[in-house]
Amino acid sequence: MARADIAANGLVPLHWHPRASEIAHLLQGFVLVGFVDTSNKLFTQQRRQGDSFVFPKGMVHFIYNLDSSRPALILSGLNSQNPGAELAAIASFTAKPLIPDEVLEK
Repeated sequence: MARADIAANGLVPLHWHPRASEIAHLLQGFVLVGFVDTSNKLFTQQRRQGDSFVFPKGMVHFIYNLDSSRPALILSGLNSQNPGAELAAIASFTAKPLIPDEVLEK
């Protein structure tokens, strides 16, 4: 299980869990959730307090707090004791050595 406190206009950045699906329940707030499937199709939904949503295993996903004045609170469950978490931007832009700019641009 995981708790996410997301600041007003805050973001849980693009990431994925290679070994688990995630179900999340919005305890407080108003958020936009989304994931990208294996054909690169983006699925999004706006969720309100009391709503739940699922991110399939291995899918890149995010949570964005649409409320500019209040934080959002989410409680998530993952179906693995070792789900892993890969942050797309961190993996792409802080690799050592750096990924060549030409590759990132394309």
